[in-house]
Amino acid sequence: MLKKGWPILVASMLVASPTWAAAKPAGKAHEREMTVKKVEIVIKKQTEQKETEAKKKQETSKQQKMLAQKLAQLNKKVSQIEERLDKVTAHIQALSEAEPATDTRASPGPADSASTGEPSTSQPTATAATDAPSGQAVAANDAAAPASSGQTATEAPSPTSQQPVDEDQAELDEEKQEQIDGLIGQLIALSNQLRAVTNEIRALEKKVGANNADIQKVKEKVHALNEQVQANKKALLNLL
Repeated sequence: MLKKGWPILVASMLVASPTWAAAKPAGKAHEREMTVKKVEIVIKKQTEQKETEAKKKQETSKQQKMLAQKLAQLNKKVSQIEERLDKVTAHIQALSEAEPATDTRASPGPADSASTGEPSTSQPTATAATDAPSGQAVAANDAAAPASSGQTATEAPSPTSQQPVDEDQAELDEEKQEQIDGLIGQLIALSNQLRAVTNEIRALEKKVGANNADIQKVKEKVHALNEQVQANKKALLNLL
């Protein structure tokens, strides 16, 4: 009886559990669904990566344009400062070259010989007159007398004749001092402008990095101009 009833039992089990018969097709559908999801994830990642790279390229391009514009502005400012500083340097050199000529006013002239107490050139005349006859000697001595008294045309100039020279020199010194003061003011202004450019360079380095070759060139130029300003200040101090 068991042999005869076995097919009936198997059939009843299949009817009671229909999911077992559909298990195999359902597993393939699930695998296809998972495969589709994996592909979608890969495509999504690739799309996001492409969008990120596009944003980076756009940001890099924007940064390069900003850097080029900023460098052009800085180079223009530095060129203007250099032009003004060269004019100041030329003016200081002109003052330095003219400085020795103003010291020659203290050198004694030929007219100062009378004030030093040296013998008058009229003495040989008086000596020569003593060799003449007695009548002529008296006249010669009378003529020579004013010369020996020190009141001839070779006497030292009066204070009133020296005063105009002193006034002219005072005016020259005052004009020179005004020029030096003006040049010092210009150097201070140029130094402040260079400091402002240095601050802009530092801010730019924070954005794009300090290893940019174009930025380094501007920094070197600013450093050279600062040294030129310091050299001009020392030259002006020597003129005071």
